[in-house]
Amino acid sequence: MSKTIVYVAHPDVATSSSQQFLLSSGKHITEATYVDLQSEFDQNGLFNVESEQARLLEYDRIIFQFHLYWYQAPAIMKLWLDTVIEDRQTNDRFARQLAHKELGLAVVAGVKESQYQAGGREKRTLSEVLSPYESLANYFNMTYLPIFSVHQFAYMSEPEKMELMYQYACYLEEGTHLSYLTYQRYLLEKLETIEAEQLNLSAENEILFDLWKQTLEDQADEVSELFTLTDRW
Repeated sequence: MSKTIVYVAHPDVATSSSQQFLLSSGKHITEATYVDLQSEFDQNGLFNVESEQARLLEYDRIIFQFHLYWYQAPAIMKLWLDTVIEDRQTNDRFARQLAHKELGLAVVAGVKESQYQAGGREKRTLSEVLSPYESLANYFNMTYLPIFSVHQFAYMSEPEKMELMYQYACYLEEGTHLSYLTYQRYLLEKLETIEAEQLNLSAENEILFDLWKQTLEDQADEVSELFTLTDRW
């Protein structure tokens, strides 16, 4: 399994309900490593280039996680990038070691997802707004992942947050949440570690829980068969 590191860029992570939710979800479900950039900078007054580069290179999947501020990441993200990421002319060895790693973005936005599209209020897709990160990945021959975006977290219902929790975990561990089959299989793997008894369910709900798991397994098998048939065509 790929090792994932998440760099969180936020002025005060402790006061952000969405960031706290993502942090709690990632730490509870995955083995991803988290780095609070603002906290580290406040403690040390700077970013140590050598140690930051060494830590970065230990991981296969690198995720930048931030709230969208005026169509870009908070300033601490740019400061870290300017300090730590060196180009080929400055540090060719470091640049070559970044090649073939994965770079992804986990972005929290306060507006509806529909606003970021042609004809929407913002007139641009989120991928277009954040395209400099794709250029960064291309420069270092990294694999750029689809953006994981969270929209209007404050208005989400509890079931929606539960779905978000597992989609986010899937993104951290699999590098995608958009493939239905990948997500279905991932969810089943996680559910295999949970027994109905652990959830303190009533006898009736235990039966419903087991039926739900079986339904997911059946759906995943059906989708897998469809993919197999499509490949044959």
